[in-house]
Amino acid sequence: MTGLRSTIQLAALLVLGLASMAMAQSPGPLNGQVFGSGNRALVVVVHGDVSKGGAATYHYDLARRIADQNRGVTVFALVRPGYTGQSGAKSPGSNNGRRDHYTKQNNALVAKTIQNLAKATGNSKVIGIGHSGGAAQVGAIAGMYPGLIDSAILVSCPCNITEWRAKRGKSAWRNSLSPHTYIKHARGTRILAVVGTKDTNTFPKLSQDFVAAAKARGLPAAYVPVNGASHGFNGLQRTVEQLAKQEIAN
Repeated sequence: MTGLRSTIQLAALLVLGLASMAMAQSPGPLNGQVFGSGNRALVVVVHGDVSKGGAATYHYDLARRIADQNRGVTVFALVRPGYTGQSGAKSPGSNNGRRDHYTKQNNALVAKTIQNLAKATGNSKVIGIGHSGGAAQVGAIAGMYPGLIDSAILVSCPCNITEWRAKRGKSAWRNSLSPHTYIKHARGTRILAVVGTKDTNTFPKLSQDFVAAAKARGLPAAYVPVNGASHGFNGLQRTVEQLAKQEIAN
């Protein structure tokens, strides 16, 4: 009876802990919103640069849908440093006017939030999903913090920042850390690079080259083109949902 009572008390504490975290939305340092609960897997969804301005909330729908489609999974829609999410809650740090901001400091804030979430929810499996600039950060973090992310779903990824800026005829970003530089340090992370075949922003070749680099270092990796899709997330979301379900089940 004592053992049963202890089990019930532990379960109650876990539920209370998860409920408390959901109310706070994040164990920090970055803000965001929690969907679902459970320790089957932790899925962290990271938005892009939202270069036209406004709040960074478009990724909440994906987070909600993944939680609805996969029972026992905690999903967190993360608001990147310096961005504002739902209800005007702003994450700490700076996005430098949404320019050249995939920095060591900002990546550390994202990584620390993922670490805290995994600890708070009791999850040992971590899946990172990033779109555009968010993919650049998730891709770099996979190498900067080896073993933190089990599966990285990189959507419309500018995975070689120098080449990406040059292809677009833009000035170089001096402070941003490029995923292609850090892939050599990654271990145990499955890389799935999703990109629209008509993406003229982050270009399919950047994802193809990154997958090739990951495979050359012995990482499981796949290039996932979406025919007819462009850079925008709407045309890619269904594929991302399917890949998330696959990675949760693995």
